[in-house]
This record gives sequence, structure tokens and C-alpha cells, in this order.
Amino acid sequence: METRSITLYSRPECGLCVEALEALRQIVAASPTPLVINEVNVEGDPVLHQRLLTEIPAVEYGGQLLSHATSRMRIATFIANVDDAVQHV
Repeated sequence: METRSITLYSRPECGLCVEALEALRQIVAASPTPLVINEVNVEGDPVLHQRLLTEIPAVEYGGQLLSHATSRMRIATFIANVDDAVQHV
């Protein structure tokens, strides 16, 4: 089974970003699909910073972006919906 990548866009000193990362870790641990988390600090890229600063924590998966990824349930639902869409293509 192919390992899929999930990107968490965050920044330092962001409490919600820490919570989103912990939620992602729990989701990945429980997932039957091999997943890897890539954390990207938007402050390290001026273009990302401008585009996503008001959206973080944001999760990108399967070419889709979830802004304000602030709860485990919201993130898990997003991932499941993206996976369902991919299976029906």
C-alpha cells in the first residue's frame, strides 16, 4: 500500500497548530492507510505566509486544503472525504 503525505501548515507559538499536530498524529496512528505528516512553518516562506497566515492551522491532503483544522473530528472527516473522493474517481 502506498504511503500518502499530509501537510500541516503552521507557525511557531501557535497553540492551535500544536493541537492540530497532535490530532494528526492520533489519526495517522489509527489509520489503516500508511500516512506521513509533513509540518511546514509558513513563516519560512513569504508566499505561504501571505496565503495561509489567517488559515492556519491548515491541512493539505490529496490536493485539497482544510483551513482552520482545529479539531480531530474535523481533520479526520476531511481525510475520509478526500479518500472517498479518490476512490470514486
